[in-house]
Amino acid sequence: MTVPLNRYPLEGTFELTARCNLRCKMCYVRLDEESVRKSGRRERSAAEWIHMAEQAAKAGTLELLLTGGEVTLRPDFPEIYEAAARMGFVLTVYTNATMITKPVMDVFRRLPPHRIGITMYGASNETYKKLCGDSRGYDRFLDGLRQLQELPSLLDMRTTVVRDNLQDLKAMADFTRQHFGEEKKLHVTAHLYPGTRGAKTDPRAVRLTAGEMFGICHGDLVMLRHGVESGELNPSDVLSPDRLRKLEVDLRRRGPVPDGEYLFRNCGAGVRSYFISWAGDMYACGMLPKGCTHPFETGLDQAFLELPDQYPRAHFNKKCAGCELLPYCDSCPAQRILETGVWDGVPEYACDAARVNKSFLDSLRVED
Repeated sequence: MTVPLNRYPLEGTFELTARCNLRCKMCYVRLDEESVRKSGRRERSAAEWIHMAEQAAKAGTLELLLTGGEVTLRPDFPEIYEAAARMGFVLTVYTNATMITKPVMDVFRRLPPHRIGITMYGASNETYKKLCGDSRGYDRFLDGLRQLQELPSLLDMRTTVVRDNLQDLKAMADFTRQHFGEEKKLHVTAHLYPGTRGAKTDPRAVRLTAGEMFGICHGDLVMLRHGVESGELNPSDVLSPDRLRKLEVDLRRRGPVPDGEYLFRNCGAGVRSYFISWAGDMYACGMLPKGCTHPFETGLDQAFLELPDQYPRAHFNKKCAGCELLPYCDSCPAQRILETGVWDGVPEYACDAARVNKSFLDSLRVED
């Protein structure tokens, strides 16, 4: 395959572990100790990750994300973090905030991350027990958040909404505003994929329907429609053709990748970003179950150079190519292979979501 032009490894993700202290039903990457042993693979050592970070810095990586699993589960996380922080990356750390120990806070105080993504799974211990298997998870989260709020880092509050915590969504959004100000929003994910790379759970068992997902992810638009239908809003004021066209741009995908081109051209995976798994494999995207190079063996530069050759060229099957829902479909190669097992498969969940997108836009149309 011809390597796409202008490829630079500007954004990197290090998945330091796939293990986690929580057992969330919707996690698409979590492994337990037994699964790691049976895989015949091993987590890379602190020294190996530090050496990889040195290579990333030399290659031009500017932004580095340290994630898991739960990164603070590793006793050597402070060592890895401090070394990476001293290399000058714009550092982000993802954590569930339930294992914020003194060594972690000591290194964060000395060298604060640029950003910390904190995932909140519910608004009570009961929800944490039901969804994450930890009857004290909410208390641990609150304690961790209290400590992290001492830092000058940007704190992003995040959640994944599934059937087991849907009832807590408003409380979690209110919690975020109360702790960080009215302008601070809770980042909500409701679009879930099947587990990847041997994960212990299948998120499909707890994910919302496509219609429910739309209502969660595009709540402002749903309220807009309700206002028009109830007569509280004037359609000519809020649903002018220009406004509708903007909404349509927001809801429509960027268009399919032309046949024969690089599979991930639209999202930039493997073009400006890369993901290195806990076992040391480099993927274009962290959701992918296959298609990797081996930076710990070949070096990061060579692994990134060879990455596009691990994937087939873009090819749209006939069903999708002629589908009227295509402009409203947000399925990506990762979702296609996870849902169907093949790169050009037809994920019915994405079809349902596209149908909802189109129906919503059709219901808002007004005459020019």
